[in-house]
Amino acid sequence: MKFVSGAEAAIVKDSLIISDLHLGMEQELFRRGIRIGDFTDYLIDKTLLLLRETKCKNLIILGDIKENVVSLEGEVRRYFDSVLPHASVTVCKGNHDGNIERISEIKIAPPEGIVLHGIGMLHGHAWPAPELMECKTILMGHNHPQLTFFDGGKKEPHPVWVFCPPEKAAIRKKYPQLRKHPQLVLMPSFNPLLGNDIERFGGLGPVFRNKLFRWDKSIVYTLGGIRLGTVREIART
Repeated sequence: MKFVSGAEAAIVKDSLIISDLHLGMEQELFRRGIRIGDFTDYLIDKTLLLLRETKCKNLIILGDIKENVVSLEGEVRRYFDSVLPHASVTVCKGNHDGNIERISEIKIAPPEGIVLHGIGMLHGHAWPAPELMECKTILMGHNHPQLTFFDGGKKEPHPVWVFCPPEKAAIRKKYPQLRKHPQLVLMPSFNPLLGNDIERFGGLGPVFRNKLFRWDKSIVYTLGGIRLGTVREIART
């Protein structure tokens, strides 16, 4: 597995991995009186650029392809119409992905996740399947981790990667037959409008609610690969 420098994406063999597009988010914001314009074309262009640069032929999206939980907005169809000529697409179903099965041209993986070349992958709102927990590394979305920097009084949120060490006793309690204890890697949101500040956040999903991974000892990296320290160290600064 490799990380794409400067981007909210990873590569496993010939597959590009991204997470949390929340297509149609601008429509939801507009209903609340917030106007940001059409954001779908930006996400399409960003995806196609990464596919070209990495030469990946497969795209795996770790859930929440869309913002509206139930309906399929036109933005979803437009995104796939643009991407499918360039790559096959698999979506690990997220909590926002109701009725995504209606897009017949894409593959749908269950919320419990998949294993690709020894790497576990899932959205994160459901328990990982036991075979994912046997992997050395699990990639997970759902959390939208970011770190906000202050420059001259101006707030600048930046997406980050978070590497979470296992809490072995808690993992053994949930998965008693487990022989390994994986590291969990939280993917930043591909949509830059989304973010949860890590220093005021404790992690989303059952693996964090049940403390299977240590949030305070998790190591934070920029998109460029710079180590910023643990969550505990960052929260103290």
